Amino acid sequence: MCIFVIMKIVNLFALFCLFILLTACPGSNYENAQKKLEKNNMDLPDPIKQYHNGIHYKLSNLFEEGYDKDFVIKDDASTKVIYELGLNFSVEAFDKNEAKAFQFAFTDSVDLLNAVHDQYIIKRQNSLFNQFTSIKKPIDQSVGFDGIIQTIQGETYEFDKSSTYLLATVKVGDNYYVFQLIGLKENMGYLYDDFLDILNTIEK
Repeated sequence: MCIFVIMKIVNLFALFCLFILLTACPGSNYENAQKKLEKNNMDLPDPIKQYHNGIHYKLSNLFEEGYDKDFVIKDDASTKVIYELGLNFSVEAFDKNEAKAFQFAFTDSVDLLNAVHDQYIIKRQNSLFNQFTSIKKPIDQSVGFDGIIQTIQGETYEFDKSSTYLLATVKVGDNYYVFQLIGLKENMGYLYDDFLDILNTIEK
């Protein structure tokens, strides 16, 4: 009889420890990511080199591999996420033939870079409620490649919290790369510079 009582106590203690572990970890992870951001003057810390389809770029080591493909067009897009901050990042490459296919969708004369960018912007706009799109601008010359940058805000679901999509299309060689950094609207003001920093690290 005593053995059964002891085993029951041991099992209950194990379940209690598992409960503490599962409930404590998410909070501590969030604090760690938030604290690292705060200690780094609200800039994403510790950039490390990444690779996608012919280019290198640097991204904070707070990002981990993401498996959500709902916010990209291509299945082979690279997606990263910081779960604790609700922050998503992606980069995907379009070759010259794919860019020409986008170009055919426009009746006006538009170059391949603008065709890829504009087509992506239209798809993003169509996926959002109450969307607002900023003016399209060329990326800074310091990036070293031709590109376009634009911001879109909107709700994934009607009456949902508004998200901000920082979106840039960059021409490297014969390919066109679309970069996105996505998060809640109230958090993205201080991360715009981080997005520009990512673009500035692009290498072929």
